[in-house]
Amino acid sequence: MKRQWIAALKWKKVMLVTVTLFVLSATIAGNSQSYASERLRDRNQNQGIAQSDLSLLSNDDILEPTYGKTLAAYKQKGYKPAEQTEIHLQANNYSAFEGAKPGLKTIEDHSNALIWEKDTKWLEWTVDVKSDGLYNLAVNYYPMEGKRMPIQRELLIDGKSPFREAQRIYFMRSWLDRGDPVQNNQGDDVRPKQIEKPQWLDLPISDGNGQYAEPFQYYLTAGKHVVRFVYLDEPVALGEIRVTAPEQVPAYKDVEQTYQSNGYKPVEQVNVKVQAEDNPLKSDPTIRRESNGDPLMEPVGNGRIKLNAFGDWRWRKGGQSAAWTFSVPKDGLYKIGLKFGQWWGDGLPSYRQILIDGKVPFKELEEYPFSYSRNWRIETLHDQSGNKDPLLFYLPAGEHTITMVAEVGPYQGIVESLTADTQKLSDLYRRIIMITGPTPDPNFEYELDKKAPELIDNLKVIADDLLVQMNALNAISEKEPSAVNSLRMINATFEKMIHRPDSIPRQLSELANSQTNLSTLLMGLQNVPLVMDYLLISAPDTQYPKVKSNFWQKSISTIKNFFASFTKDYTGVGSVYGDDETATAKEEDSVINVWVSRGKEWAEIMKEMAEEDFTPNTGIRINVNTLPAGQLNSGSVNTLLLAASSGNAPDVATGVEAHLPVEFAIRDASVDLSQFSDYKEVSKRFLPGALIPFQYNGGNYALPENQDFNVLVYRKDIMKELGVSVPQTWEDVYSLLPVLQQNGMQMYYPITSLGFMPFLYQNGGEFYHDDGKKSGLDTPEAFQAFTEWTELYTNYKFPVQANFFNRFRTGEMPIGICDYQTYVLLSTAAPELVGRWGVAPAPGHMKQDGSIDRTNGGAAQSVAIFKQSTHQKEAWEFIKWWTSKDSQVQFGQELEALLGVEARWNTANVEAFSDLPWPDDDLKALTDQWKYYKEQPYVLGGYFTGRNVDNAWNRVVLGGENTRESFEQAIKDINKELEAKQKEFGVGPD
Repeated sequence: MKRQWIAALKWKKVMLVTVTLFVLSATIAGNSQSYASERLRDRNQNQGIAQSDLSLLSNDDILEPTYGKTLAAYKQKGYKPAEQTEIHLQANNYSAFEGAKPGLKTIEDHSNALIWEKDTKWLEWTVDVKSDGLYNLAVNYYPMEGKRMPIQRELLIDGKSPFREAQRIYFMRSWLDRGDPVQNNQGDDVRPKQIEKPQWLDLPISDGNGQYAEPFQYYLTAGKHVVRFVYLDEPVALGEIRVTAPEQVPAYKDVEQTYQSNGYKPVEQVNVKVQAEDNPLKSDPTIRRESNGDPLMEPVGNGRIKLNAFGDWRWRKGGQSAAWTFSVPKDGLYKIGLKFGQWWGDGLPSYRQILIDGKVPFKELEEYPFSYSRNWRIETLHDQSGNKDPLLFYLPAGEHTITMVAEVGPYQGIVESLTADTQKLSDLYRRIIMITGPTPDPNFEYELDKKAPELIDNLKVIADDLLVQMNALNAISEKEPSAVNSLRMINATFEKMIHRPDSIPRQLSELANSQTNLSTLLMGLQNVPLVMDYLLISAPDTQYPKVKSNFWQKSISTIKNFFASFTKDYTGVGSVYGDDETATAKEEDSVINVWVSRGKEWAEIMKEMAEEDFTPNTGIRINVNTLPAGQLNSGSVNTLLLAASSGNAPDVATGVEAHLPVEFAIRDASVDLSQFSDYKEVSKRFLPGALIPFQYNGGNYALPENQDFNVLVYRKDIMKELGVSVPQTWEDVYSLLPVLQQNGMQMYYPITSLGFMPFLYQNGGEFYHDDGKKSGLDTPEAFQAFTEWTELYTNYKFPVQANFFNRFRTGEMPIGICDYQTYVLLSTAAPELVGRWGVAPAPGHMKQDGSIDRTNGGAAQSVAIFKQSTHQKEAWEFIKWWTSKDSQVQFGQELEALLGVEARWNTANVEAFSDLPWPDDDLKALTDQWKYYKEQPYVLGGYFTGRNVDNAWNRVVLGGENTRESFEQAIKDINKELEAKQKEFGVGPD
């Protein structure tokens, strides 16, 4: 009885303590209601957003199977190529369309060509095939003028996508150099511009990324089928569409028998040399003439830059092709030799498909390997078997074309398997953090092998597949490549996890790093670079020269380069003009000095454009000097500041950080551009909000050159899995967060003071008032903005620090706000995410009229004139030309043609931005966001604003300080510095 009474007493004490704690917590919670807590109280209801089925974490239900898997399925089912047939569908005889009705036009010798522009959403043709089987599709097309991008369409057959690659079919354009290189006054070759050569092309539909050597095959049953193309990008003229039986490419031994039966004989005493850089027809303008300093190159440089090679690293992407025309004097059998270099891949070969007169002559040339070596060499195209006999080609006398197409080759299967492993690993990682959270307790036993036993099985499947791919890579390489070592290390990590499941939570970072390393390796395997000096079409008995330079040849070349350095001006780009060339009474013969804070390619394009357009029209010549990116910006060593202090400032500087023009204006070192009569007209080229950073004391001291932007990026696949939509407002974001968090995911928002700006402007606040003499943050609107911003991290648990690019790839952060650089990274360095992510305007605040205020900023770079310039009018003429729509569009196009998508130019010129080759969906989101673009003004002492806003954020988020007290302290510090700077420069407060 006594024991029961004691137990009852203990129970009452426990209940009393529990009730007391509950009351206290309720009281505390009631007294600390905040902006965010009101939205978190109904956290589990998700405010109408659907929950996801956590078992559906595979992308197979979201993405179509790849062509490789589809083709394997065809073979497994016993599908055979159709009998020889060819069905012609005239493009203008379409059976249905949506949108604007396409027009008809005569183009060259094609009458009634169908003109398909963006207003026509899709076109359909009906085809009647006679028998079941596998078929090819071929298209006769003519590229119309557009944004210089490949024409892109989606292919549907009977309303369905036959495989993943059909969701984006590429129809390539044709490009040429505009003439031969010219020499500047330093004796260096100037790379010619790339111009399009539109022509009718008749090509089978194949993989535009070089993943598969043969054209796509489609299984069609006997009867009628509907072929639909959906518009994705760029206009095109169509002649006809053909449905054909797959052509079987013969093996060389069969072709050789045909040679013998036809009595073909080898030619004698013929050796036709074709310089590879001699203006081939290309499918991609980024592959181009290159310079190589080897002493046995043709032509040799001798201390100057000679564009004497073709391809190099830029000819690395699958699908890029180049074609050379040559003539042979007589009928007969020839061999083909190539002088080339392939020193990339650490032992892995590069592959090319080789066509003669538009066709692959035999199977061995569908994916021809160029093995790894550190030296230049000549190789005769030969059989890959042990005897390495030369492959002979029958060529009738006359003109012929040899085409080489970059192919991923045997890497395709490896890439497909590793891509699947990467996606499985992403799903696996997300499953784990659903159990452990993103930051697991290292001392807690999560028992993953019991709670989710399939995780260990899946990890074992991935680890085993890595071993298979390692063997596959070793099989095609002459030595063990570094890619195999990388896979071995990843496999070892996974094996440890498999044998010790309890260690997985402590190795989450290694798991994420493994996915990143796999993705990087995937990109490397799809790069197949090759550089060429010349091609030889020769009699079979021709002896080729040695092309590996020896020690003495290299020594002589080095000595020549040394002596050339005494006469060459290395400070400028292109032709360099001295004072002796400008000693004239004519003002228009002036020379202005332009500093470019970017890479040499950027400066070269600017220089070439100026000498082609600006100088002939104005008579003003320019010297262009390059500086490393960031040298014209703030920091411990500011080149502009040092130059201005020493009296050697340039006339014009480009790529200047946004706040520097005002900093120089304060010190009377930069020119007020509004003094020029046409400034107002020129300024209309830009968004009004983009001009704010350059305004000071009634003047305008720079023009924006390019500008960053903040947009919302999201994973389409994961958002679909979760059953949620893209948020439009911050209220939508707060509703989305519980869904993400319940699935172990997060949203990303940048923590810099740029993250504060949208909240400030969207709440109706400003950074300054009284003409920049006092901080404008001492308002209810500013405090509301600061509270919202900090509560993202204190209440909603946004990550304080994260590598968003990597976490977006792993799926930990399927949505977030990112800048231009991250957007470019996702576009170019995340191949596994192609088609699985999208762009939308950043979320905003709903206004009373129902519209959404998405006001946002983004760092800009500018172009400015300096007071020390004695040619300010000429400098203004240059700035007007440089920031014009035509110049910015041409520069963006040339830059992307030279360096690829990685260098897409985010110009600040509004009209030019829309004319650059952004994907249509992305362009719509970006232009929608640009409508709300507004930058922060810069004032005397304004550098303290961002610094103290960040300090206030640190005190609240990291230190737990009261929000109001911290923010008020920041305002006091800002005003104190503003007043001090005003006194220093004699602009005291009123």
